[in-house]
Amino acid sequence: MLEQVVFTIILAYLLIVQLFNARLVKPMIEALGRTRVYEETIKSAWGLSLLLLALVFLFQVPPEAVGLGFAPPDGDGRAWQYFFFSTIVISGLIAFYLLVKTSAALRTKLRPFYGLEIERLLLPRTTDEARAWGAVSFTAGATEEFIFRGVLLYTISLYTDVPDATLAIIGGGLFGLAHAYQGPKGVVTTGLVGFLFGYLYLAMGMLWPLIIIHTLLDLIAGPIHVTDAKTD
Repeated sequence: MLEQVVFTIILAYLLIVQLFNARLVKPMIEALGRTRVYEETIKSAWGLSLLLLALVFLFQVPPEAVGLGFAPPDGDGRAWQYFFFSTIVISGLIAFYLLVKTSAALRTKLRPFYGLEIERLLLPRTTDEARAWGAVSFTAGATEEFIFRGVLLYTISLYTDVPDATLAIIGGGLFGLAHAYQGPKGVVTTGLVGFLFGYLYLAMGMLWPLIIIHTLLDLIAGPIHVTDAKTD
């Protein structure tokens, strides 16, 4: 009961803060600069994740219950199928990232797909910012998957027993709200991604493939708006 209350309070606080800060992201970037915002984002994300991880061990929650396993359960054919599917996705994303990283023409073609105002403000513009974006990408992949797939879905399951698809829908909706700073279109897009990630996580029972996929998706966005001669 205590773990349920504590996890709920922390996650509710996170969502409230994210909604409250939605209108502050643009002024923060304009006032502090992207690199400083990247640093603050990394610190806060890891701080919250380490707190939740400590609570997981304090309350003796089985690591597998929050996605910290290393392989699908033995004999679970469906979980292994989704795991193999995720490895194919990872391979494709790695290849695509390398193409984006090395091809200025491809980056130019992709640029209109990253045209939201917040994306133009938040994504790196220089090679130095692009290098810092790598740390942001890994941080987002690791911490958001642990918080919004591992801990959040586990906490929801303490309240209600629903099918995986329903649980993934709820988690995806909350994930979308946590990205309110991206505007209505961003909320819908991240909500859909959150649903797909949630369903894949529940099917596999582990987070690390999703952490890699999430990180790669963010890394792909990194070079899109970089205009340094050294990069192009």
